[in-house]
Amino acid sequence: MNNSFPICHHCNHATQVKKHGKSRTGFQRYYCLVCRKTFQTRYVYKGNEDKIEKQIERLSTQGHLPQAISTSLQVRLSTVLHYMKPKN
Repeated sequence: MNNSFPICHHCNHATQVKKHGKSRTGFQRYYCLVCRKTFQTRYVYKGNEDKIEKQIERLSTQGHLPQAISTSLQVRLSTVLHYMKPKN
């Protein structure tokens, strides 16, 4: 039996994570005892996954248009535009 738990997406701790039920879609949820936040390791909507911002940034710097990025990553155009906004 595999008892390894994921690393918290918010604070990066791995030792203080416990199972916290399931989402409506059936994916396992976890609760971090350090930062007291919940997270999942899998999402139905790809815009919630880790590193989506870096993927959008990489494709954007390669010259891809927002619509093409949205299609290739299977996320909404508004998500792509949100991450492409210049940071002040």
